[in-house]
Amino acid sequence: MGEMEVEAGDARGATPEQVRFSYAGQVTTPLKRLVIETIERWTSRAKLERLYRHNRMHPVEGESFWHAAVRLLQLDVRYDADALARAPAQGPLVVIANHPYGVLDGITLCNLIERLRPDFKLLASSVLAQAPELQPWLLPVDLSIRDAARATNVAVRREALEHVQRGGALIVFPAGLISVSPDRCGRRRAVDPAWGSFTAQLVRRTGATVLPVYFCGQNSRLFQIASHIDRTLKLALIFREVAARIGTPVTVRIGAPIAREALRHARSDRALIEMLRERTYALGDSEADAL
Repeated sequence: MGEMEVEAGDARGATPEQVRFSYAGQVTTPLKRLVIETIERWTSRAKLERLYRHNRMHPVEGESFWHAAVRLLQLDVRYDADALARAPAQGPLVVIANHPYGVLDGITLCNLIERLRPDFKLLASSVLAQAPELQPWLLPVDLSIRDAARATNVAVRREALEHVQRGGALIVFPAGLISVSPDRCGRRRAVDPAWGSFTAQLVRRTGATVLPVYFCGQNSRLFQIASHIDRTLKLALIFREVAARIGTPVTVRIGAPIAREALRHARSDRALIEMLRERTYALGDSEADAL
């Protein structure tokens, strides 16, 4: 769930009113922070925070955060339940996916994997760390350019590796950033930037089965254009994109699990991550043909 940030502080004891989500911490200059904060306020951040606070104050008994988020956002998640059931319900598992929307990708995928097995964690940017109820699942990555980010991320990646080594499931978006159209006018299909090698290293070291998942669709043309103009504008529009998806279908294609033996012929981490990317995007080939 790329390019997110969290306000400083320990969220574990935060009240609903104290929780505030923003991408402003991803930039360092006061002017850029002000731009992001202003656009977020003008668009849909307040609406999304109201939904979150309503769920905190009026929870449905027995409902998980992920299910509640899908319900409150009125998402029509379309997926093949049989394909999900073919994934291993125990043992080391790494779930990989493209990242066309941002926040919605993580919410949707956690909601699906939760149905398969409860021992999953999500490797994601730290904006969600402000929600205290997500602490059991979240491995927050700091994608800012602050000096402390590197040390924080080394520790988080070590925790992710240990979780999978213990037989757990890990959800990761290898790009780490939201998909963007290669066309500056936003007319072509949005694609992830190059996938990082950490996912390949993790898969190699743990011997985990890999489950590729493909999200159909992408953010608005405005978002694609803004992404080419300035990163600040891109960050500022993410909550607008989330709100725009309220009440819409989210189509998810789940691939066949890839066992450890099928990955051994990849001779390097780069070769392995490219193979995994190709397997993931192959699930969306029919979408590309339609564009």
